[in-house]
Amino acid sequence: MTPQPESDPHVTSVPVPPPAPYPLPSGARPDYFRDPRYKSPMLAAVLSLMPGLGQVFLGYTRLGFIHAGTIALLVCLMSSNRLGLLEPAVGIFMTFFWLYNLVDAYRRALLLNEAISRMETPELPDGFGAVSFGGRLAMGLILIFVGMLALLNLRFNISMAWLEHWWPAGLVLLGVYLVGRAVKDRAAQAESSQG
Repeated sequence: MTPQPESDPHVTSVPVPPPAPYPLPSGARPDYFRDPRYKSPMLAAVLSLMPGLGQVFLGYTRLGFIHAGTIALLVCLMSSNRLGLLEPAVGIFMTFFWLYNLVDAYRRALLLNEAISRMETPELPDGFGAVSFGGRLAMGLILIFVGMLALLNLRFNISMAWLEHWWPAGLVLLGVYLVGRAVKDRAAQAESSQG
């Protein structure tokens, strides 16, 4: 057995609290600055005034692009002047979706912060923090298509009048893509719950 060192009765040990990881700003709430992964819900909501930007700030990149694309398509619908009696309904839906986009970013920031503060791993969607391969592929194909149309019109003076009648096909393609993603995600969730 190794002999235990005798303690000096004149020296008292005082527990020293661990140092803070970094100094807090004056007037700051300590619970909000414990972890650099915390996100400001108010900043996420303000960034979402540009639809989708708040979700991108939180790391939900794919969702941010979907929100931005949805608003862009709704604006195109409203500016086409071909909706007739449906124009008020589309306008109300666009306003609702824009406000939903703000609330969604705020709530996602709160839930993310709560998961971090409880030291739990937050349940994040596929593609968190980065655009997935499918998202990059779709974005690349869209850019190629739009660039080719612009090149044909500007360089070769080919009329783009047909777009006025065929632009709703873009809505159909986006809807097919979103339905396909939903079915694929549901199948993956069913497999993981069985396994």
